[in-house]
Amino acid sequence: MKKVYVTHLPIQKAFTETMSKEKIEFSFYEKSLPCPREILINESKKVEALVTSLEDKLDRDFLKANQHLKVVANNAVGFNNIDIQAAKKYGIKVGNTPDVLTEATAELALALTLNVARNVHQANHFIHNGDWKGWDPKGFLGISLQGRKVGIIGAGRIGFSYAKKMKQAFSCSILYHSRSYHPEFESFLNAKKIPLEDIFKESDIVSIHCPLTESTKNLVDKRLLSLMKKDALIINTARGEVVHQGDLIEHLRKNKIFGAGLDVMTPEPLSSESPLLGLKNVLLTPHIGSATFQARYEMTKIAIKNVLAGLNNQNLPCEVC
Repeated sequence: MKKVYVTHLPIQKAFTETMSKEKIEFSFYEKSLPCPREILINESKKVEALVTSLEDKLDRDFLKANQHLKVVANNAVGFNNIDIQAAKKYGIKVGNTPDVLTEATAELALALTLNVARNVHQANHFIHNGDWKGWDPKGFLGISLQGRKVGIIGAGRIGFSYAKKMKQAFSCSILYHSRSYHPEFESFLNAKKIPLEDIFKESDIVSIHCPLTESTKNLVDKRLLSLMKKDALIINTARGEVVHQGDLIEHLRKNKIFGAGLDVMTPEPLSSESPLLGLKNVLLTPHIGSATFQARYEMTKIAIKNVLAGLNNQNLPCEVC
């Protein structure tokens, strides 16, 4: 019987029902915390397929020791947690779950933007802490989004969806930076492709949507942050490592920018001693970009298809390698 190990608790009955129907034996890490590496190593020896999350690091040594694996179905659109070159070398197919979390992630980026711009999180804490004594004409003054310039870094599906929402809801002007031209940005959004430095100089809101690669790691550093307007916002729903976190903390601490909304950070989970936790002008969420019932259900369906195809020596529906 074919065997699969899942590193996280399946949240959809579709997974268990399909595996049972296909007569595939499966097991999973029964806690909600990240699967400990030693457990992953031990369980991987017993199976032909893995369903992993972004927190599972499948490096070269791991893949070399598990060349018997037929397929790894990463339950995410990103796959920087997997050494793709090593997977290719050892003939292990890797799949991801693209497209289905586009709207969910773009919606969260919009939520972070509104929240930070209008100090919603701070105002909420103000009430819960019992500090609300009366109306204050200067209390929690924020930034209006109407007609602002929005700079998009990474002009993929999520960046496009977020930009469209900002344009349609707030009549924002859209700027974008990408390695290539994106006709849909320019025709549908009347957006302009400009150099990265100009994104940070001109934008009132910078939203990051690029993948994490060698060239984008620490892409947003002190040099680029120093170009931002003092009343500008930065939003990151991509990967924490795209932003040099120390440089961002320094700019937020000195109020060199108005605020930041971060769904991703470094490391994850964030250390309880991180300086980010002591800053009022930053809103943090625990990597919940895809956290809607609809998106997670569709992600599960794709992961199932990738596993079944890999076990049957077929091309994966969403194949990375």
